[in-house]
This record gives sequence, structure tokens and C-alpha cells, in this order.
Amino acid sequence: MMNKIVLGSAFAVMASFASGVAAQDSLEGGYVGLNYAFVTYEEDGISEDFDLGALVGKAGAQINPYLAAEFRAGFGAKDDSTSFNGVSVDLELDYLVGGYMVLGLPNESPVYPYAIVGVTKGELTASASGFGNSFSDSESESDISYGVGANLNINKDFQVNGEYMQYIDKDGAEISGVSVGFAVLF
Repeated sequence: MMNKIVLGSAFAVMASFASGVAAQDSLEGGYVGLNYAFVTYEEDGISEDFDLGALVGKAGAQINPYLAAEFRAGFGAKDDSTSFNGVSVDLELDYLVGGYMVLGLPNESPVYPYAIVGVTKGELTASASGFGNSFSDSESESDISYGVGANLNINKDFQVNGEYMQYIDKDGAEISGVSVGFAVLF
């Protein structure tokens, strides 16, 4: 229920942001897109990493050829599990939400390399069962995020991209990932 409220609110903000961006003549243009993120969760003291997946929607405004502002909201699309010493542990990515600045390097080629920095809030749910007992807990965290990527312009209205992002690295736990996706420019 909470995920639906968070995602509904995020998409409402994204829609109002995109319509507000379109009304400003000083901006170079806006975009909306969708990425699939191959997310890795690592934690100190746990020998195995969890490989998760997420669908992430994005909306942004290209302020000038070098700078864009972007909002992203995503939810888990693939969970992972492991077992050790008779205990089974399942991990689920509930959501990722963030605001970012994208610093790009315009050039004559169709490839637009960029660095991205901002803040991400994410929530994970872990469930463990074994020896006749079970336990489940959710935890959310926010952190400074950063990454690098590149857009490939297919035509003036459509681009594909690849990106590496360090979402959260706090208190011995790290969420990072590689994503691929597309954006429609307007």
C-alpha cells in the first residue's frame, strides 16, 4: 500500500514537473524515459551480494547544452535470495526516488557523455526464514548519489542510454547498478 502511495505521488510530481518545464521558454527541452537497472546490494559482513532489478522512470529538463535537471522514480522488478546455515534470506527493492543534476559534454557525435549527481532515497525489504521461524523488515535510507553514462541520439526525438550509478553507500551497505534505457525528447 505504501509503495503505491509513494509511486503515485512520485509520478504526480513527475507529471507536474514535466508540464512546468514545457511552459518555460528559457529551457532547451524536456524528456521522459524508462530504464531497467541491474542493481547490486552489498553489505559488510555478508559474503554474497544480492542481484536485484528495477524499472526506473525519469523526467528531465535540458537547461542548456551542458546541464539538465532530472527526477527519477522506480520500483523493484526482480528480487534475489540466498541461504546459509539453514536460513533462507530474500531481498526486495521496494523503491528508489531521487533528484539529480546531469552534467554533459556536448560534441559533434551522436554520443553525449555525462556525469550525474544528486540525492536518492531507497527502501529494501528483507525476509528471513529457518528453523521454524520467520522475520521480515523494511528499511529506507537516503544518500548522495553519483554516476556516469552516455546517451546515444537515434534521431532528434529519441535516444538510448547506458549508465553506472552509485545510489546509496551508507552504514556498511551499498546499492549500485548499471542501467540501460531510452528517452523521448520534446
